[in-house]
Amino acid sequence: MSGVAHAADLAAGLGLLAAGLIAWLEPATSRLGPVAALAGVVWFAPDWEGWDGGPAFARSVGAVTLPLFGVLVLHLVLAAPRGRVAPGAAWAMVVVGYAVALGVGIGWALVRNPVLDLYCWRNCLDNVFLVHEDPGLARALGRVWLVALLLSGVLLLATGVARSLGATAAARRPLLPLLVSGALVGGVQAATAAALLRTPLEDPRSSEFSSLFLARALAVTALAAALVVTALRAARTRAAVGRLVTELGETPPPGALQGALAAAVGDPTLEIAYRLSSGRYVGGDGKPAAVPAPGGGRAVTSVVREDRELALVVHDAALLDRSALEREIGSAAKLAVENERLRAEVLAQLEDLRASRARVVERGDAERRRLERDLHDGAQQRLLALTYDLRLARAAFGADRDRELATTLASAEAQAQKAFEELRELAHGIFPAILTEAGLAAALRSLADTARVPVELHVTDDARCPDPVETAAYVTVAESIGSAASRRATHARIEVDRAVEALVVEVTDDGEPRDAVEASLVDRVGALGGVLTAAPNLLRVEIPCA
Repeated sequence: MSGVAHAADLAAGLGLLAAGLIAWLEPATSRLGPVAALAGVVWFAPDWEGWDGGPAFARSVGAVTLPLFGVLVLHLVLAAPRGRVAPGAAWAMVVVGYAVALGVGIGWALVRNPVLDLYCWRNCLDNVFLVHEDPGLARALGRVWLVALLLSGVLLLATGVARSLGATAAARRPLLPLLVSGALVGGVQAATAAALLRTPLEDPRSSEFSSLFLARALAVTALAAALVVTALRAARTRAAVGRLVTELGETPPPGALQGALAAAVGDPTLEIAYRLSSGRYVGGDGKPAAVPAPGGGRAVTSVVREDRELALVVHDAALLDRSALEREIGSAAKLAVENERLRAEVLAQLEDLRASRARVVERGDAERRRLERDLHDGAQQRLLALTYDLRLARAAFGADRDRELATTLASAEAQAQKAFEELRELAHGIFPAILTEAGLAAALRSLADTARVPVELHVTDDARCPDPVETAAYVTVAESIGSAASRRATHARIEVDRAVEALVVEVTDDGEPRDAVEASLVDRVGALGGVLTAAPNLLRVEIPCA
């Protein structure tokens, strides 16, 4: 073995051993540590087998443990980054791989006589485990191993590509070093197996085999370095989670805990759902939160303090282990979670109150719509019919036949017509039907036409909003125009615009300064989550229009 090859051989094996120890010491990657360390030990199996003058037992152990390396690397990559192999196809591949590797190794130990091996070059003398020599079976087992080595290399390559493409952006960052280096090992491993199937004698003087060995050693070294990076990144994430309380203090602003934890673990999709006393879950803003079931790459971790669930953390399962998160959020961090939960509960109560006020306003508007309909379809129609009948009666009698009766009928007709007009105005004041039928823009144009002061109306977007929003905007404009008239204004300007997911209405006038705004108007806008701003000659409301 050349000096370069010898150095590459040592770097690969010792690198895996060191990486396994580092990973073993980090709780998040501790399950990967033994696998990597064992792979580092098995990497040196060909060196034990070819130990010239070494103990026969050591050379025999090297020969029979050689098949384990490929499956150990496959196990390491499939279990990354948390050390657990996903149930299903991945788990089956690992189990079958170990079964084949152990079967080949034990078979060689029992039946392979190195003296009779035509392609022997490392150890052609010693097999202390030999029970019954069978050269044919030994060669068959050798071909099984090479085919298994080829398949495991292809699987490593395919796994690296598939997991890189299938992982979320947040999960891909910690996985990528291991997946890329694992794919490199798999590619070189498959090429080595194909070369051995074509040329069974692994001649170290061959440039092909020496190049493949050097490439394999470099790929394994890269795999060891990737495991160290993964372990160090997990340690940094764990430390970042532990520092959350120091950074945030015991009283973080609402919603800050979720953002800080998401940044700490590198998962922008992380969400925290706080459990209220009623048993339901809300976000940091107090709004209801839907908690998904675990699966699909998402994990749900419960944060418990004094046997009481405070919150659920929904995060990328590949980035943070549930047990690690539960362990790292200590008592101080749980106090911060408790404070945040209490804030969320207060915000949820405020949200419930706002929703309740919105329902009250909506029910009031619905009742006004019903009254307007009843007046329009009932009393108004009967007055209209009465006016028509009076007109017919007056026409039938004629002024010449009974002048006094004609005068009485004419007076009754006028009174009925006046009552009809007053009732129609009253119905319109209760709830303008045009608002429901034609929308806010048409209703405001109608309002401007009948206003007591000249009105300049500008509507930049007449897209419809929910009925409660349009009603609140209409009432705002009507109240503002009425206020402007009472303050002896000579002109009013109305601007209606659709901002991002909101309806904005501004009313300005040139009247005397406004003293105050009707409390009912403030309540109506606030019930819909809107904001009302008042100035001496300006009234502006912004209402969410979702």
